[in-house]
Amino acid sequence: MESSIEGLANVLMRQSKYAEIEPLFSDVLTPAVMSQPQGAGLLRTRGDVRARNGQWKEAATDFSRVIELQPTNHLAYHALAPLLVQSGDLEGYRQHCTRALAQFGGTGDPVIAERMAKDCLILPSPKADLKAIGELAETAVTAGKGHSSLLDFQFAKGLAEYRQGHFGEAVDWMGKVLGSSAGDPFLEAEANVVLGMAQYQRQQPDQARASLAKAVEFQEKKLPKLASGDIGADWIDWIVVHALVKEASELIKKP
Repeated sequence: MESSIEGLANVLMRQSKYAEIEPLFSDVLTPAVMSQPQGAGLLRTRGDVRARNGQWKEAATDFSRVIELQPTNHLAYHALAPLLVQSGDLEGYRQHCTRALAQFGGTGDPVIAERMAKDCLILPSPKADLKAIGELAETAVTAGKGHSSLLDFQFAKGLAEYRQGHFGEAVDWMGKVLGSSAGDPFLEAEANVVLGMAQYQRQQPDQARASLAKAVEFQEKKLPKLASGDIGADWIDWIVVHALVKEASELIKKP
C-alpha cells in the first residue's frame, strides 16, 4: 500500500497535479491507520509531499505523529526540526532539539550525528546545549572519515564551531567544504553564509559581505522557488539555507 501511494504521489508531483495528492492520502490515512505503527510510512510520505509543497505546519503535524509512532526514527526528527523553524514555532523547535539530543546524543553513527547536530543549530539559541551538539558534530567528522557525506559532516562541524563562538575554526571548516563542494548549490550556499557570518565576527566586513552575496546568489539562482509548488526532495536544506541567509542578512548590515 505504502509504495503504491508513494509512487502515485510522485507521479502527480511530476505532473504538477498538486490538488489531487491530498485527497489521495485522506482516503487511506484514516484515524485508525494513523494510530497504528504501520501508518508511519504513509505519514512520512504525506509529510514529505506537504513539505515539498510548502505546507509547513501540516507537514510538521505528520512528522510529529511519526515520532509518536516511531520514537527512535531519526529521519522523522531530522524532518521535523526545520519544519518547526519554517513554521515559526521556535519554542517547539527548542523542545524538539532537547528531545533529539536525549534520544540520539550518544550515537556513534556519523550520519545521525551530523543530522541531529545540524538540525539543532539552524537557529541561534541561548538555551541550546552547545557542548552536546558540538560532540555530535565531532563524532560526525571523526567517525565519518572517508564517508561519501564527509562534506556534510564538515559543514555541521563548522556550524557548531560558529555557534560556540569559535569563529576562526568556523572559517577553516567552511574553507574545507567550499574547496570540494562544487556542484551542490545547497551546500555551497550554506557554507558561504556561515563563512560570511564568521568573517563578520572576526571584523572582516568586506569579506563577510562578499561571502553572503555568494550565498544569496546561489539561493536566488540555483535553488527551486516555493511558488513552483514543489521545492524538491532537498527541502530540508532549502529551509536551512533560507534560515541562515535571513540570520546573516540581519547580522551583516550593508554600510
